Amino acid sequence: MDIRFLPIFLFGLIGGYCAYLIGAPMPFMLGGIFGAACFVLWYERKDKRLPKLSRWVRLVFMSIIGAMIGTRFTPEFLTLLPQFWISGLALIPFILLAHAGSYAIMRGLGGYERLDAYFASLPGGIIDSAALAEEAGADLRIVTAQHFIRIILVVTSVPLLFLFVQGETVGSAAGESMASVDYNMADIASIVGIALVGLFLGKLARLPVSHMLGPLLLALALSVGGVIDLNVPPWLSHAAQYMVGSALGAQFSGISRTLLIRGLGMGLLSGTYMLGLAATFAIILVQYVPADFGAMFISFAAGGLAEMSLIALSLNFNPIVVAIHHLVRILMTVGFGNFLSRRVFKLVPEN
Repeated sequence: MDIRFLPIFLFGLIGGYCAYLIGAPMPFMLGGIFGAACFVLWYERKDKRLPKLSRWVRLVFMSIIGAMIGTRFTPEFLTLLPQFWISGLALIPFILLAHAGSYAIMRGLGGYERLDAYFASLPGGIIDSAALAEEAGADLRIVTAQHFIRIILVVTSVPLLFLFVQGETVGSAAGESMASVDYNMADIASIVGIALVGLFLGKLARLPVSHMLGPLLLALALSVGGVIDLNVPPWLSHAAQYMVGSALGAQFSGISRTLLIRGLGMGLLSGTYMLGLAATFAIILVQYVPADFGAMFISFAAGGLAEMSLIALSLNFNPIVVAIHHLVRILMTVGFGNFLSRRVFKLVPEN
């Protein structure tokens, strides 16, 4: 790797650690993006540009994150599914409305190109949306910036909303993670093994965002089936998020301050729209599922899977219920996003 990339990862580490200290959501992911992006924006000039960072840096660690998410599901997953089939189906119109509304905001008010606005407005996560955007040839700087701002808004505002409405202090993963301190080397080897095998199987099955969905679905199947019961070490979770975050931050190469300011405005508008839509769906769905408004609102708020599960845990909601909805949202967003993009933009799948 080019030695010029070392400061990027150093600043990504500094950003991640600072975010961790102040209790920020997804600290090593979002802090890594922020720290690395700050270095890139400071370093680069018209006559001084960094070389392009290999996408394999992200792909390998995305596969590890996918495997870790999949291991968090238990056999309880199967018993809860029949009780929430209505809210599961409701995710379809939610995703379509969230995407359409956010696309209109970014295309009409933000003035983004169609391809960039399409992937920047997906109601998915940073990792999967960025991966889809990269495959399609969209501007990864715009897509990453918009999802970064939207997720920051969601995972920080949801706890504050509950504090304002209910008067309760709510944790938003202040230094916590879905990892466990009770682990051994066999757990680490199994997670890495699942990541590599899932990466291969995902490519073989030609799944969209195969490097993440392959390991995630493989780990989920093994965990729900009772084949494995793994403990994820906190440092592995932090390290994987840090590497992906820093690598995404490096994609800010060449971005202008004007684009950043515009991205902040569009991100706030898009995030607020999605939160309002989530509240609307929650009000309707509480009449049909065994959950109250708070649990449904968190289940539909388009933040990170791990973060929203942790917020649910701090509010004494069932984190598995929340995680199920967010996993389904992510899978549907990837599926719909990939399917529609190939037809709307006439994209050619990679071999």
